[in-house]
Amino acid sequence: MDYGGPDLRTITDARFKEPPAFLVTMSDQAVIEGQEVTMSVRISGQPKPMLYWLRDRVTVKTGPRHTVRELEGGTFEMTIKSAVRSDSGIYTCKIINEYGTKQCEGKLEVKGTLL
Repeated sequence: MDYGGPDLRTITDARFKEPPAFLVTMSDQAVIEGQEVTMSVRISGQPKPMLYWLRDRVTVKTGPRHTVRELEGGTFEMTIKSAVRSDSGIYTCKIINEYGTKQCEGKLEVKGTLL
């Protein structure tokens, strides 16, 4: 049956096709060993993008020192508790959905404690 109106499926599909995008990107940071570091991004996309954190192109594994959490409004944070020098590097946040991939980078420098 054709009612002559727009196909509702087409309208619905159009609303849910949005490539990933960064609304806020992370910034470079410098901290002293032992400090806590939080990197954050704000993203959009439909369907909701998968989010990956990398350091020097290697995936960051979450654990006791590395935690990732999602806040309201598409904001994601990765926190490094008690940073050490080996945490220094180029951090990349990569977001992916079926309509595309985007990434942003930020440099983290962890300096030794002052004696």
